[in-house]
Amino acid sequence: MELRHLHYFVAVADTLHFGQAAETLHISQPPLSRQIALLEEELGVTLFERSRRHVRLTAAGERLRRDALDILSSVERAKRNALAAGLGESGTLSVGFMFAAAYSVVPQLTRAYTSAYPQVEVRLRESIPTLLADDLRAGDADVGIMYPPAQRDGLALRTVYREPLVVALPSWHPLAATGTCEIAQLRDESFIISPRKASAYIYDLIVGHCEDAGFTPRIRLETNFQQTIVNLVGQGLGIALVHRSIASTRPAHVTFCELADAPNVDVVLTWSNNNHNPCIDTFAQIAEEVWRVHLSEACPPAPA
Repeated sequence: MELRHLHYFVAVADTLHFGQAAETLHISQPPLSRQIALLEEELGVTLFERSRRHVRLTAAGERLRRDALDILSSVERAKRNALAAGLGESGTLSVGFMFAAAYSVVPQLTRAYTSAYPQVEVRLRESIPTLLADDLRAGDADVGIMYPPAQRDGLALRTVYREPLVVALPSWHPLAATGTCEIAQLRDESFIISPRKASAYIYDLIVGHCEDAGFTPRIRLETNFQQTIVNLVGQGLGIALVHRSIASTRPAHVTFCELADAPNVDVVLTWSNNNHNPCIDTFAQIAEEVWRVHLSEACPPAPA
């Protein structure tokens, strides 16, 4: 029994007329009649009661019609699912993200993607940037939302967010009431920073910005996560340069000041060139759309 036999049978079962069924199938009636007869012979049952004036389904025919419709529906569903998976519209996507992006692009991008592609199962996992880059190369994650990695061989990168650094200060710090400060005003401060082995990008960005101002930051404490950094700032253990978006966490005893001529932090979408999960393409497309919206909101067009 082949799928075409089921299509022939269902056409006759629906019309109860061999001539009309043949017309629907775009074949002549004699070959259709022969195929139905061969199907009955293979099954060993009569599917239709035939007379000169009427064609009726037998009990066996009624049963086969229900099963055939289920089979043909499943086949069509399988075709659609295969096509959707091939186009990145269904499947599974493992997304690793650094904590610093949890307050900026990750929530918005995840909501936009799951809304556009509800059939894709998105699995989110937090990691530090250096480990995340290793996971991408090893195939343990499909995409990463992170700082630009130091070693980019074998990886594709696409910018999905950009924001300036701000200064996190204990609320009682003299500069906390100024609203804006210069990097040179921080030369005598103790810094809390992410270690370079966790992310060379953000470490070098902060240290380089201080060195451009003529001093090397005095680093008192290193820890991986920005939330931990600002909490330690609130405990009076030092000051820190952090993403502007981290201010939305409103940690106790911490004031955020704008930094004059602040360097911008890039967040990129990264994946291995050897990973051919089609959901990566659809995720990257949505990330581009979210980034364009962010840019248009940040820099609205001038009035005519």
